[in-house]
Amino acid sequence: MPAPTQQPSSRRSGEGFSASIDEVWGRIQARLERGFSRVERLISSLFDRELEPAEREEGAELCEAIGSKLGALGLGASAELMRRAAGDFEDYEMGMTGALALSSLVDDARVTFATSVAELKELGHSGQPLAVIGPVCEALDEIVWVASSQRMPVLVHTDGVPPVRRDIAVVIAVVTDDELGGARPTLSGIREAYPIQPLILVARPAPLFERARVVDIVDLVLPLKTPPLEVVADARQELLRAQHPRSVALFGVGAEKLAEPLCRRGLAASVETTAEHLIETIRSGEIRAVVLTADTGDLEQDELLRLLRTDRQTRSCVVILIDFKEDVVRAQAALREGADEYLGPDFDIDDLAVTLKARLARRAELEPLVEAGRLTGVVPWSTATVLIERMLLVSFRQNVPAGIGLIQLPKQADSALDQDIAHEFRGEDVISRVDPDHLVIALQGVGRRVLLRRLGLSEMNVRAVGVEFPADGRSVGELMDGSRSALERAIIEHGPAVISGDWQPWINKAADVMLIDPDPTLGSVLSATLARRGLKVTQRLDADEAFDELIGGNRGALPRVVIMELDQRGIDRLQLLRQLRDAGVGDRFKIIVLSSRSQEADLRRAFELGIDDFVPKPFSAPLLLHRLRKALDG
Repeated sequence: MPAPTQQPSSRRSGEGFSASIDEVWGRIQARLERGFSRVERLISSLFDRELEPAEREEGAELCEAIGSKLGALGLGASAELMRRAAGDFEDYEMGMTGALALSSLVDDARVTFATSVAELKELGHSGQPLAVIGPVCEALDEIVWVASSQRMPVLVHTDGVPPVRRDIAVVIAVVTDDELGGARPTLSGIREAYPIQPLILVARPAPLFERARVVDIVDLVLPLKTPPLEVVADARQELLRAQHPRSVALFGVGAEKLAEPLCRRGLAASVETTAEHLIETIRSGEIRAVVLTADTGDLEQDELLRLLRTDRQTRSCVVILIDFKEDVVRAQAALREGADEYLGPDFDIDDLAVTLKARLARRAELEPLVEAGRLTGVVPWSTATVLIERMLLVSFRQNVPAGIGLIQLPKQADSALDQDIAHEFRGEDVISRVDPDHLVIALQGVGRRVLLRRLGLSEMNVRAVGVEFPADGRSVGELMDGSRSALERAIIEHGPAVISGDWQPWINKAADVMLIDPDPTLGSVLSATLARRGLKVTQRLDADEAFDELIGGNRGALPRVVIMELDQRGIDRLQLLRQLRDAGVGDRFKIIVLSSRSQEADLRRAFELGIDDFVPKPFSAPLLLHRLRKALDG
């Protein structure tokens, strides 16, 4: 099934689906663009005059509304920027600097949203399609957006009932009529076209008597204002429910007579001959419901029931007991022991079939759904690249790290190992086979330290390296290159199984600390103190020498922490910080500054240029060591 972005509309293909995904995205962009444009007009006015209270209130409400809409679409980074902009609109002493900052926030939100749209079009999609049917409206468009962003193939129809498509897995019908009863003919047509697919109705709240007119047609009714993320989550759950097999085991005297009638009624019924095999079949997951007749051989019916209910692997199975003689006391005891239903001698086979189907459907709805393994798992590298780039963009906007793990697989490792590894991580993590020998795992909001612990605690028994964005690289390519180099070094030098991207053999190891201070005596004392604590230290007497080693012609492996004196000779005390930032290496290590002239303006500017901590001179060694340990562990 091709990705939705590649599907032509019905006007070209003749398949009857009248709206392409591009049209839906265009409508969403147009709605948001109107809000963005109005906000930008208000910001432009700020450069000429103070806004009136009503204008500020309008700006704040617009930003909040846009932020809420972006959040509903799953665009958290853009949403957060607009919420911050809403707060800035309420600042009555903003000034020119505040107006520039506000303008920058809105520009960043717009760019992030536009980037998300472009990236979404590059995503691959897999699985059976989801059909979204209804008139052109905001709810329909947002459901399509969210489903597409979750890599679900989506087909859209905005004109009546579409022709039959047998590959459709779930149908979402969006109804905007004020009277729900008037939509019954359309819903009946959809149900006729898709008789077995789960049908979700998204409509305005209606009185009970109106809902009663359609509940015999649909499987789930949701309010029109339900967040699209929740609608798509419900669609996934309905799909999983529909995929659960209706497998039933029959056990006991007379079981053979029940098998064929139940099979005719849509149940996969089989007869078990021994209790041991019955229990093993339930444990394997092949059987999801059991019908026990009164005579079950060596084990009494109630004994077998207790066995099923006290075994953690069988206790969730649906169990229905059939007794060929009326016994109220026995029925009450069976229900207390955990039977789902107890049927007497005059039971009807149709009643039994309906009861089994209803119980199986309820079990599928309530049991834990391992959605991560079923719906995500290992994705192709072309798809993973887009997802990881998007993850890095979100990390950059939200100022949080992202961890990338590169795992070297055993020779001739099959896809089963990929899935085993994937099950050890979260559903939202991106996992992909980058080449036959390596697997990549990308984790949002996780730094290098946590990632290494996760890799080290796993039971994968493979060699792995963990890197962090943006500290170890600013792009997927840069992070991957660094990871591969680290793995090669560790293999050649027989290093640990799990390493960080900056791992080096001790002889070539980068310094833990670079000390930049013009006082050689103080530097020697500090170097000796840190070395006694197992840290590798390099000392540079002036900023010129440090500049040459960090970003100049003699650049080497970067230290983990730089401790520098602000009162430098040579390069201006703030110029080195500015050059580190401009060269793009300032965020690859922590910076602690020492200064005897703690002027507020200098310190504020130093923090703006990227320093992580400040220690005033003269200082105590325990204080500096505490701050250093905090930086090394961060």
